[in-house]
Amino acid sequence: MGSRRGLKPMRTPRGSQLREPSNEAERVASFIRKNYSYMVLSMVFLGILAGLVAPTQVQSLKPFMLPLTGIMVWAMTVTIRFGELAQTGKKVKQIVLALLFCYAIFPIISFALAVAFLSRRPEWAIGFILMGSVPTAGMNVVWTGMLKGDLPLSIMLNAIMMFLGIATIPTITALFAGVWVKVSAVDLLWAVLTNLVIPLFFGFLTRYALEALSRKSLPKYLPIFSSASAIIAMVLMFSMVSINIPMIPAEPYVLLLLVLPPLLAFPLVFGAPYLVCSKALRLSYEEQVAIVYSSGMKHLPLATSLAFASFGPAAAFPIAISAVFQTTFASTFYRLFQRAQRLR
Repeated sequence: MGSRRGLKPMRTPRGSQLREPSNEAERVASFIRKNYSYMVLSMVFLGILAGLVAPTQVQSLKPFMLPLTGIMVWAMTVTIRFGELAQTGKKVKQIVLALLFCYAIFPIISFALAVAFLSRRPEWAIGFILMGSVPTAGMNVVWTGMLKGDLPLSIMLNAIMMFLGIATIPTITALFAGVWVKVSAVDLLWAVLTNLVIPLFFGFLTRYALEALSRKSLPKYLPIFSSASAIIAMVLMFSMVSINIPMIPAEPYVLLLLVLPPLLAFPLVFGAPYLVCSKALRLSYEEQVAIVYSSGMKHLPLATSLAFASFGPAAAFPIAISAVFQTTFASTFYRLFQRAQRLR
């Protein structure tokens, strides 16, 4: 799935039009993997700055987020085989565990913090509970791939959670917030198709073409795709933060109330799966990575659009703040997993 250090150079078969990439591709990929958390945090900082300095201009990034997400997933999919994804269907325990964290533990934590800090502003509380009810986003695939986790499991969880979101989003918000969110099944299925199914198809097709043309030298090409996926993910993180920042009120007291819930939530929603998977169940490192990021990375653009459509702009304020903290704690756990990887 990843590239192999020390692999001897091999000649490209006669008739192949592909040129073998130099070791520079692997060096770039290694640099990105090593420093990815710091690069992501830099994108968060730049996104905040751009959102404050040019709040109108950054809104022009919105139309590019959907196609970039598809390209990001396609590039990372090239690094796995279809058979590896098919085998993931046997990991029932891991799938059920991730679903429990995403659709039970996360919503309960969101509800408790909304009651504790946002009850005086019902629209904020509803927005924060809604954030806890949405499925994972495609970003879980990139984080898992960069950490050399169980990428097929991550992709499988993304697909299952997105499909279940049609029912779980309105049900969870009705249960915890007492309001019904209208979710368009057509729009959500279209998002699954464009963000996951089509990129997966073309990812496997690209992999098949590369295997046919380059044969045993395929590992030399894979770092190009993982690096491209990681770079696109950073662009998307910058876009998400910069687009959301202008929505946040500037009043210090209001800002404090909005900051506290995500500041407390994300250490829990990343930390609880990590502790259960690593200490209680002792799952493999690869499975830990996939479950933690599939549980903690929520589809915040989807939550924002649903909040706007159902409850108005104010409901999107806590989701906008959450975009910063979700990325920050994803980077923090990235460094934690890096240390665990070195100790293996």
